[in-house]
Amino acid sequence: MIIMSFTPKTIHQISFGLFSPDDIRKMSVVEISTADTYDEEGYPIDKGLMDPHLGVIDPGIRCRTCGGGLKECLGHPGSIDLARPVIHLKYVPMIELGLRCFCKECKMLMISEKDFSKYPPSQRIKKAKDVKKCPHCNTPQEKIKLDKPTTFYRGKTRIFPKD
Repeated sequence: MIIMSFTPKTIHQISFGLFSPDDIRKMSVVEISTADTYDEEGYPIDKGLMDPHLGVIDPGIRCRTCGGGLKECLGHPGSIDLARPVIHLKYVPMIELGLRCFCKECKMLMISEKDFSKYPPSQRIKKAKDVKKCPHCNTPQEKIKLDKPTTFYRGKTRIFPKD
């Protein structure tokens, strides 16, 4: 009889982040350049949304990246280069908070040095988001308004994703 023992490992830290556009392109197995999915005969179109390099969903076709079939291949990432920047819906609250907490002119967090050391990080954001005048450069701050789902206004001026 073999008795195996193991020591459980402790996770000390988990961090999350975003991939840069260059990182996404490097990971991508194919760049999607056409919105079409299948040709007239019912086969996936190369560089289309169902390109066989991305994996397969039909039992008779093999993945062109790993050679696996429907049950062996889990799929591979592709990429699409968009003509203009867009806002992901999941990031709208974070973008709104950033627009409200940082000065338009000096780009500093709108909280004084005294309050910065006085409050923990979670409280600093709450204090900074409703400030009417930047404590660093004394610039009055216009109100940030969100028109659902992703349209932001600073005062009466619309803020576009590229801005």
